Amino acid sequence: MKAVVLTRGEPNPVITNVPEPSRPGRGEVLVKVEAAGVCYRDLLNLRGMMPRAKRPVVMGHEFSGVVVELGEDVEGLHIGERVAGLPHTTCGGCRYCLEGRENLCRNRLQLGEERDGAWAEYIVVNARDLVKAPNTVNPPDASITGCVLGMIIHALRNQARVRAGETVLVTGAGGGVGIHAVMISKLLGCRVIANTSSASKAERVKQAGADHVVIGVEQLSAKVREITGGEGVDVVLECVGAPTFEQSLRSTAWGGRVVVIGNVSVGEVNVPLGYMILRENVLVGAVGSTRRNMDEALELLGSGLLKPAITPLPVEKASEALGIVERRENVGKVVLVF
Repeated sequence: MKAVVLTRGEPNPVITNVPEPSRPGRGEVLVKVEAAGVCYRDLLNLRGMMPRAKRPVVMGHEFSGVVVELGEDVEGLHIGERVAGLPHTTCGGCRYCLEGRENLCRNRLQLGEERDGAWAEYIVVNARDLVKAPNTVNPPDASITGCVLGMIIHALRNQARVRAGETVLVTGAGGGVGIHAVMISKLLGCRVIANTSSASKAERVKQAGADHVVIGVEQLSAKVREITGGEGVDVVLECVGAPTFEQSLRSTAWGGRVVVIGNVSVGEVNVPLGYMILRENVLVGAVGSTRRNMDEALELLGSGLLKPAITPLPVEKASEALGIVERRENVGKVVLVF
């Protein structure tokens, strides 16, 4: 089968033929991949910054497809059904899995890094790591529910505990995560201030639902204060990380929350503890999504309320897709289609 493989010593992945996966075992499902997202994490993996990643490995951790074969003891799924997958395997037995917090599974293996991923025609995964996707949701949209749409819902609902009427600041708002964070924040009833480093993306971010767009980082907190009448925002969804973190924190209101879901430079930051203590700010991380978060994302997609910003490319252009993401030329998400 055709797959995008990252090999040791090669600067770019290669399109090659690899053996098809073995038949699904107990509790497993064989999925014919229809669409697979391209993530900034894939770039970090390409650069050798994921220490647990193996080589060679089939890349990709975001996907949707069709069930083509079921292993023994699989219940609730049927051949021909469309599904979307979590970006990692889960064990189903640790405390986090049992609590419905499978994004924190202590025995997880990341697709595309620790085990072969989804930039291939077929993938075998645990049935418990899949959710059903309505036929009304197209495959590219469904493919980004595990690592983007569900992740944003997790960050806003579970970590920030956002409430309708609050003001949310989204950094990196023109990127694959940020623009969808704008959309989902609006769907949750929030006022949205979006920050982007690219003036050329500002109009698209506005069209996605942002009430205000701030271009550039240097004066971000001052401009946020001006927009909010000196109050600051209730929630920051930090999609960029180190380059914007200080300005994000200083953009918060008293009692405001900063949820970090990305760190594109893999850099460290200085946290002004006194500032946080005196203002009772909350700083929290958010990783991945749960199946419940994915279900909510798929409901929003199926209802037509959420319309993702997606650039589809054929899988043969995987290297080109990675280049687009690395140069931050995309507005929204780049997705490989099969």
